[in-house]
Amino acid sequence: MSNAELKQVYMQFCKFGDPSNKGTMTGAKFFKFTKDCKIVDAKVTRTSIDLLFSKIKAKGARTIGFSEFKKAIPALAKMKYGSDEEAPKLLALITANGSAKSSGTKAQKNKFHDDKSLYTGVYARGGPSSMANQKITLSKMMDRSGANVRGVNNRYDHNK
Repeated sequence: MSNAELKQVYMQFCKFGDPSNKGTMTGAKFFKFTKDCKIVDAKVTRTSIDLLFSKIKAKGARTIGFSEFKKAIPALAKMKYGSDEEAPKLLALITANGSAKSSGTKAQKNKFHDDKSLYTGVYARGGPSSMANQKITLSKMMDRSGANVRGVNNRYDHNK
């Protein structure tokens, strides 16, 4: 994997969810990178990824640049394969899986929500209506005469 290809993968993960990002990677995006590239396994855990990120970033910084990202590759290879000489094997894994994956949650089916024939009460008849017998006009909307406690204008109160 060339330096330009690695930079492209790095920028793709930097810009995931933040298209205006100029090339800084947070710890969460670094973990997403390792998870989406299938680097995370039983030996390489979230905790070990977070510790590695803390080690490679500058003191007091919250993000890393591309140069620090490149320094993390041999350390990731050592964590995953036991030796930092296995970096080409890790780069091949990144090449094969190096794209940010986005997945949302899909709602399960619920017969009481999806099947309208099972609706009961007011909802079976089309739902509630607070303005059932009233027609809204501009003169009614702009009327400033007194109102009762519920906010209903006394002039238009139908209970009188």
